[in-house]
Amino acid sequence: MASMKKQQAELAQKKKKDNIKYLYFSRYLMLRYIVTIFLFTNLFWLIFSVPYKRWLGIITAAVMTVYSIVAAIEQLTKMHNRKPDVPLTRIYFWVQLIVNIILCLIIFLPIKKEFFPFLTTKDADYIILAILLIGMILCIICEWRIHNILKGKDRYLKVINNFKKNH
Repeated sequence: MASMKKQQAELAQKKKKDNIKYLYFSRYLMLRYIVTIFLFTNLFWLIFSVPYKRWLGIITAAVMTVYSIVAAIEQLTKMHNRKPDVPLTRIYFWVQLIVNIILCLIIFLPIKKEFFPFLTTKDADYIILAILLIGMILCIICEWRIHNILKGKDRYLKVINNFKKNH
């Protein structure tokens, strides 16, 4: 009987520990989704650029695709790492923001064909511009989220602390 209570107590303790681990992991959920969005957006840009053999666009898209993979891997390590900082992801979002700003300007310049050879109409230019602007907004939101996590001002930390206190 005593051993059964001990097993139940150990099971409850393990469950609490796992719940806390998943709560810490959830702090970065939005970042993981947005990094994944950028990963596929950059990958599609790379795939669409390759047939045109415009190396400036291919190299830029490839570098951004690889960097988004690195940021995604860093996000996965948060399952076993409770340190609040995500330095590679933070830098990645700044780089993605800067690249998007530059690409927004390039869309209206003759060099556009080096980066977006598949854009053949003004309507397509505006669609890509809208995607780039949305990407810029997402980068800023993610940087804000990371800032809040680093300062301990994110809502998940409050949930984690309440869970620790009540369980």
